[in-house]
Amino acid sequence: MTEKERQIVDAACKLFTEQGYEVTSMDKVAAEANVSKRTVYSYFESKEHLFCTVMGGMCAGFGEPMPGDIDFSGGLRSVLIDSAMLIVGKVTDPDKQRLMRTVIGEVEQFPLIGQTFWKQGPGRMRDELANYFRLMQEEGLMKKSDPVLSASQFQGIVAGPFMIQTMFTGTCDWTREEALATIEDAVDDFLKMHAPD
Repeated sequence: MTEKERQIVDAACKLFTEQGYEVTSMDKVAAEANVSKRTVYSYFESKEHLFCTVMGGMCAGFGEPMPGDIDFSGGLRSVLIDSAMLIVGKVTDPDKQRLMRTVIGEVEQFPLIGQTFWKQGPGRMRDELANYFRLMQEEGLMKKSDPVLSASQFQGIVAGPFMIQTMFTGTCDWTREEALATIEDAVDDFLKMHAPD
């Protein structure tokens, strides 16, 4: 990207996640980026094009897990703690919370954005965990169950208490540090539920 294009994208990221698609105008983006409206249109033919470009990039940046984020060669409990840390770290991050609320708010008008977010974020994590759980079941370390459902349950146990309240209210009764402190208990509860017969 050129320097001006980066200025425009950064300004649009800020405005779209703070104000939403409808309220954000190309005039506002130009003012925030400190460029002319003509300059914005020289890079992006429409507000829809700008929004899809910006949101697609942000969704890709949300992606989890990235190579090296989780050491899948460790013990089961260690892998689950690493996974839970990654999940809670993302759902309690204010910038990522704004992104999630923006995606939810605009998904009916821009369904591809929602699909991109799912594939790059929670869906990707679920699939990584499901593949890992399948291996653990084959090794007899977890009871036989639908690995995709088990992965979804794990995500819910770990993220649910913090994400649901935050998504609706913008705040949470727990601090980020308190949320991270619940991880070991959540992992131990999950392991009890999925202990081999």
